[in-house]
Amino acid sequence: MHNQYTPKNLKLPKDNILEKNDKKGILPYVFTDAITVAIDVSLATNRPLLVSGNPGCGKSRLADAVAALQDWNLLSCIITSRTRIDTLTAEVDQLRRLNDAHIGRLGNNDDQQTSRPGRPDAYYLNPGIFWWAFDANSARCRGLTEEQANDHQALLSYPGTERSQKAGVVLLIDEIDKAEPDLPNDLLDPLDRRRFPLPPGFRACRDGKKRTVIKAPPEKDLALLTIITTNGERELPQAFLRRCVLLEITDPTKEELVKIATLHSPDDNRVRIEKIAERLVKFREIAKKQRVRAPGVAELLDAVHACRELGIEVDDSDSEKSVWSHLQRAVLAKDPAFRARRS
Repeated sequence: MHNQYTPKNLKLPKDNILEKNDKKGILPYVFTDAITVAIDVSLATNRPLLVSGNPGCGKSRLADAVAALQDWNLLSCIITSRTRIDTLTAEVDQLRRLNDAHIGRLGNNDDQQTSRPGRPDAYYLNPGIFWWAFDANSARCRGLTEEQANDHQALLSYPGTERSQKAGVVLLIDEIDKAEPDLPNDLLDPLDRRRFPLPPGFRACRDGKKRTVIKAPPEKDLALLTIITTNGERELPQAFLRRCVLLEITDPTKEELVKIATLHSPDDNRVRIEKIAERLVKFREIAKKQRVRAPGVAELLDAVHACRELGIEVDDSDSEKSVWSHLQRAVLAKDPAFRARRS
């Protein structure tokens, strides 16, 4: 776990550990050399960081940890099969627009005066996560002027943390595997050039001018780290991979598991933590042979937390009727095939 690399861009603590802070809602995170170097390279090259690894290894949690370390805002979205590029950039609320057209609230164009009753076209834009990351001020107003946004009650709240909008941004795009095949290629322009076009016919106000493209400020004016996670469930396009810095989070050893669990539960029984970590490593070895999903760090923390809260001790006899065996099957051996074939 000891780091030899001294990062240039990541504000890593001397002990390489983000410590737990209950008041700020910060969970601990252990930064290895591989993680630290990959983040530093991503920040130096302004490339997105594609993070892979087994489920529960801490891929998504990395974004929270970096945002806490850098004191940056965190914006995140979980990709689903329904996610489109418009969802992440800017989409038009056609239903609301149609409803307003029926009741006569639709304006003629987006340059009309705010005193007129009709609503400007930009009123119907819903900013996506990229718009918030690139230009939070215009996203907050949906691309309207602040006067128009106030007049039409269209102002939105910043979806990140409560830090200043002038702070850097960690943008988490979680579970890219779940997307439709075309989405990774659709992301190339926003990721590579840090810009995207608005829907046809729409313009957004910025610096007193109407623009059809939303662009992020120069790198020196906006610190931005995009973290994309993948479970390796689908092969990603080569054009997409070429634009990313790659990081694979490997399975922690028993000693690393104990350290992680101890950081999360510093007052817990260390002997019990060591026993649970040892069981998890054994399950991981069996799971590899049986080709089923192995338990990860998330399951370890759940098991430690459950044992502490419920007063359950690890049963060394491994009796199938013990309380521990029930907890073990519920938390560490979730795959039905794994439980049925465990020896």
